[in-house]
Amino acid sequence: MKTDFIAYRYPLREVLPTFEQAAEYLHLTEEQQPAIDFFNRKIEELKGSDLEAVGGYFIADIDELHVSVGCIYTPYGYLIPGTQVCGYLHGSFYYALFLCTAGQVFREQYDAYNDKGEILEAYLVDAIGSMTVENAMDRIQESLESEMEGRGLHITNRYSPGYCNWPITDQTAIFRQIGDNPTGITLNDSCLMTPMKSVSGIIGIGPSVKKRPYGCAVCQNKTCIYRRLTHK
Repeated sequence: MKTDFIAYRYPLREVLPTFEQAAEYLHLTEEQQPAIDFFNRKIEELKGSDLEAVGGYFIADIDELHVSVGCIYTPYGYLIPGTQVCGYLHGSFYYALFLCTAGQVFREQYDAYNDKGEILEAYLVDAIGSMTVENAMDRIQESLESEMEGRGLHITNRYSPGYCNWPITDQTAIFRQIGDNPTGITLNDSCLMTPMKSVSGIIGIGPSVKKRPYGCAVCQNKTCIYRRLTHK
């Protein structure tokens, strides 16, 4: 199986976080009314924009997947996500590499608030951006899952460099394999993406794979969005 990069665009207003998502992610309480008021104002402001989240994936065969050495060999080179991620992908015949971004607006607003010393506002804009790109990526993953179900296949959870002990340096391999695409996301020498609110990673595909709970109980990454969304 091989596809070109399949792209999706979502108006930002469709993938902005709900208050319920934000309350769980940020642990908001009634005592934090200034944060709640700012969140509500910012969401209404962003809903009125014509901005978009952009993302997608390409699918290809897996030649070999070696859990013990944490390496995936493909027709386009190899990935080294480590033993943990390879274990989660075990049984995959194919893989989807994905990119998704919520755009530059969140970095621009974060910098503007931060420069004025408005730390709470900067923090909240950053969090809204994180939730927005994950909401967009959720929709892309749902589209992939529906497409694969039509072929009698299943998908795994998605995994990204920087999480589950996958070295962030492997982003270079992801970008190299994906090649030209319409997301506009770039990678710098430190393997950080621009725009800031962007995600990349892999999803396994096969006849017997399944989504499993993220390994939050043994993960030490305190900044992981999946930990924060599944652990109050």
